[in-house]
Amino acid sequence: MKYKIILLLALSVFVSACKKVTNVKLIDGPTAGKLSYKLSDDAGKGLAGVKVSVYDIGTYYSGGTPNPNALVSTVQTDQEGIAYFADLLPKNYLVTTDSASVNNVKYIADEFVQVVAGTEKKKTIKVSEFSGLLNITLLSYNDYRTPLKNIGVLAYPTNAVQPNSANVKTIINEAVLKGVTDVNGFVSIRVPSNVNFNFIIYNLTNNNLSYGFGGYRVTKGGSTVVSLYSYPF
Repeated sequence: MKYKIILLLALSVFVSACKKVTNVKLIDGPTAGKLSYKLSDDAGKGLAGVKVSVYDIGTYYSGGTPNPNALVSTVQTDQEGIAYFADLLPKNYLVTTDSASVNNVKYIADEFVQVVAGTEKKKTIKVSEFSGLLNITLLSYNDYRTPLKNIGVLAYPTNAVQPNSANVKTIINEAVLKGVTDVNGFVSIRVPSNVNFNFIIYNLTNNNLSYGFGGYRVTKGGSTVVSLYSYPF
């Protein structure tokens, strides 16, 4: 009986020694994603040569401008209007563009886009969608109440060429962002979002005009109520 026990133990050791050992190599999953960002006009045609920048939103200041140190990458759109970014870490980014012109109006797109590891995020935007309404009421300085009707109102970016006596007529003639007040002194002008605007007001039948009035802006899809005051002219 003693010999049988010894024999069984020997067989157990032999079987254990013959067990196959399988080494499993761990393969890491994808750690980066891609972004294809297309800018188009109202008809869907791509806008070439527009600079597009991607920022890490962890250092983005809400309501202000991105921290330059947060810049991840900048490229220009190709002939199809596409800016392509590869090897982006999976996270949310702030995507901004330089001025993209549609129908002689310059728009600045800025929005948050999420990139997922192992996938290519494809997005197409119409840059004119980055706009809102300036709802303006023009009133008399005499009593701050009487509406000034049938007066031209023009919105111009504060960082654009500033009007002066030599160029103001040219600015009015070439401007797109303008309208005429109704009987209530009201006019609504659609303007690019996240751009500060000043105003020129001008009489349609004579050469009287004035400009300035401070800076106003709108958010994408939003509206801003503005009251302007002027002496009748």
